[in-house]
Amino acid sequence: MSFYLPDREALGGADPLKLHPDRDWAIFGTGVYVWILQTFVRLHIAGAPVQLVDTPPPAGLVVAHADHLKRVLSEANSRADLIVVVAQSDRRPQSLADFAVVQNAASADRDHFFIPSWSQPGLVPRPPERGTRVENVAYFGSIKELDPDLASPLWAEGLRTRGVCWDLRVIAFSGNDHRYRELRWNDYSTVDVIVALRPRSAWDARPKPAAKLQNAWAAGIPAILSPERPYRELRRSALDYIEAGSRAEVLAAIDALRANPTLYSDMVQNGLERAREFRPERVVARWIDVLWREIPERAATPSYRLMAKARRYRALARRFKAMSFGASADSFGR
Repeated sequence: MSFYLPDREALGGADPLKLHPDRDWAIFGTGVYVWILQTFVRLHIAGAPVQLVDTPPPAGLVVAHADHLKRVLSEANSRADLIVVVAQSDRRPQSLADFAVVQNAASADRDHFFIPSWSQPGLVPRPPERGTRVENVAYFGSIKELDPDLASPLWAEGLRTRGVCWDLRVIAFSGNDHRYRELRWNDYSTVDVIVALRPRSAWDARPKPAAKLQNAWAAGIPAILSPERPYRELRRSALDYIEAGSRAEVLAAIDALRANPTLYSDMVQNGLERAREFRPERVVARWIDVLWREIPERAATPSYRLMAKARRYRALARRFKAMSFGASADSFGR
């Protein structure tokens, strides 16, 4: 079982076999490093027979991030001997992969297997000593995923009049093989409420995970979230999170938490219970079931073999086209 990680500059020379996600959490800051490296590391720690490769293996099952699928197909010596499983992350469906791992149940089907994303490694939770105070409200994530309404003067004024601080922990994404040293995405110790309101155009984005909710639960912090499918899939009660679709609704939710300490403490206790569903050992067990049972069973069916043959022909055609284009370009240059 191979995990494909061709670019490793963000490792800074660290030995992947000696990493531990909770100690070396800062390394796991991008989708590739979360879905490929962290999965490899956690499976390796659990004793699963896995290897991390920078070139495709000659045969067997290889797991690659969606951003690296074309590289796997172009570098493979024999595409026919490989079963390619793509970690789709928040990318579009990858038709040239044999199977995909997706981040929410709505994206799953016979060839797409839902595995929850890893919760934040090395997470520092909110200490119980903070009680039910609501003084610091935070957003963790990419700046492009934050509704512009929460960067407006009206938002800042709404928080100021309530005596609430806005802790904005964002990055401008600049590549998968990069360590974002300014990240403090693991430290929730001073946060009282998590807010994650995406732009309205992103509410129906199918590939997104529920990671922000999982992390809020694990940190012991109430969350105010956009009306999105991945969150709603997990919702069992009003204590799971507060849904908001605008700046005004977010402020109203903050007011409700400030005015009702019982609601705040009930949401914290409920979240800590829900977080157990996403503990690393449970996600490891799901990966093992998918990679060593579900996918091999599916790969043994006649319908899979037929579809796989068609995908391999397309991959060969793409490689031939690329080679032909390169040869033509060389001839033109001469």
